[in-house]
Amino acid sequence: MDQLAELRARRIIAQGLHTPGRSAAEAARWMLGVQGQKYGDGIRALSLRGPRDDAAVLAAVDKHEVVRAWPMRGTLHFLPAEDVRWMMRLCGPRVARAQMQRRVGLGITEPQVEAAREALHSALRERPLTRPEMYEVFAAAGVDPTEQRGPHLARAFGGEGDVVQGPRQGAVETFVHVDTLPVAQRELAGEEALAELGTRYLHSHGPASVKDLVWWAGITVAQAKKAVALARDVVAFGDGFGDGYWMGEWQRDVDKRELEEALATTYELPAFDEILLGYGEKSLILPDELRPQVLTKNGLSWPFLMVDGVITGRAA
Repeated sequence: MDQLAELRARRIIAQGLHTPGRSAAEAARWMLGVQGQKYGDGIRALSLRGPRDDAAVLAAVDKHEVVRAWPMRGTLHFLPAEDVRWMMRLCGPRVARAQMQRRVGLGITEPQVEAAREALHSALRERPLTRPEMYEVFAAAGVDPTEQRGPHLARAFGGEGDVVQGPRQGAVETFVHVDTLPVAQRELAGEEALAELGTRYLHSHGPASVKDLVWWAGITVAQAKKAVALARDVVAFGDGFGDGYWMGEWQRDVDKRELEEALATTYELPAFDEILLGYGEKSLILPDELRPQVLTKNGLSWPFLMVDGVITGRAA
């Protein structure tokens, strides 16, 4: 088996696709986050890495063990409830700076932002709110939520580490204050947070590179290098493969049979799945000519098939 095939197999194994069995909450903790802008596809992505039962994942969301938030790149992910605040505060600043520029174009002043934030936090400490109810709170605080101002504020406040999405009410999103979640938040910052990020990303996604972590977490190159350097129980992958790849030390126990079995399995995966979106370099598994079928440059994605560790096209 050549190194590229081995890398593909090890990623499949690391992500839990070949041997699922964790609970929904355990799968979320292992992965740290799975892309979830399409609600059902995010639920399915966790299910495939855990209980193989979408209903079990939805039950974990209902119990607030797993929440939906904007920790990386300003993009919705499903992640473990206890990791929300430190993740969003570590990975969110670059997105927040970009949002400030957008805010000017929307005609929202900083005093209005402060008033809307205070009103939203106060309301959410009382009970969860649906999206329409949240927009009513913004309006009462003096911010017209129309013309994208409501969605902008929802995402901005979510990125600050205090607001997440809870279980849906039918097809309607609900929003929850992090302080009301039934689990305590892990208090991580600085190098401790970078070490946790690097450790969990490389164990659940490795072999992966610094560039992959920069993409996935939306952090700077300097931060990603520090995170990899501080990561616990990781080893280098391959001999001179690419720019340097690392993986969990536990992968030393993965044998040739497991690698071959992982590649021999055909996988039907949801849109925006982590096996593709979890890395900066997509071409290692996605041929350029198939990209329009699976993941467009303007952010559209569809379920896809993967054979021998390579994406073969859109799923039926």
